[in-house]
Amino acid sequence: MRAKRKRWIWSCFWALCPLGGLQAQFCTGDDEGGARWGLEYTGGVMVKPLLQENPQQVSMGRGQWESVRGEYFLPKKWSIQAGYYRTTLDYGHTNRTMEGISIGAKRYFAPNDWLVQPYVGAAWQFNWSGRREENTSGSESSGQSVVVRQNTVNSRVAFVPSVGIDVYVFSSVALVVRYDLGIGIDSRTRIEGTVNDGTGFRIKDKGLYHGLSLGVRLTFPMHFSERDLQSVGGIGGLLLDLWEDSLDRKLQERMLYP
Repeated sequence: MRAKRKRWIWSCFWALCPLGGLQAQFCTGDDEGGARWGLEYTGGVMVKPLLQENPQQVSMGRGQWESVRGEYFLPKKWSIQAGYYRTTLDYGHTNRTMEGISIGAKRYFAPNDWLVQPYVGAAWQFNWSGRREENTSGSESSGQSVVVRQNTVNSRVAFVPSVGIDVYVFSSVALVVRYDLGIGIDSRTRIEGTVNDGTGFRIKDKGLYHGLSLGVRLTFPMHFSERDLQSVGGIGGLLLDLWEDSLDRKLQERMLYP
């Protein structure tokens, strides 16, 4: 058992040490080796409208968004991005959707050899989906029925500032964590609900929403070093140890409870 624990510790060491020492491959235009660019996918894990009114404290849904963007690295730790986005805001009983293209820029701050690269950014989103969403819907649950009327004006243009970090797991592969604040221009939503017991609710917003995204980005031309291979070996050792521990536990359970 002690030998297995020692091997597990060394596996952690070899998995993490190469990453701590490698060039994070932020690769701005200041780097040697020519221009570099990236391809990023992110999905929202928490997307919420920022409400102006919700006196009955109606529970909002999780919402969702996703984006695919290309990034081109510039000198002085700047980069520009462009791509596709889709955002759905959930108001509990109804929702609204925006979809289109985004164009923006980012500014990084950490030295290029840091594993974690924090940044701030901003983008303009241009919505090509429906400008207005007006509908009436009903639902019934446990003998209670609700009629919901929605009147939404989606923005054609939204300004989206953001903060985030890129965590490099390999020289050209980074995990992305980002917080966005969406500011819809000339946008608003009003929702009114009527329940068959005589109660009701209302929800209003002015086109503001925010959320947290997780994703991954690949940087091109891709580069993998010997340290990356060591990291793969370390991660493989960790997975092997976890698998062996799982087998040991199952064998012990069978011996105790045949």
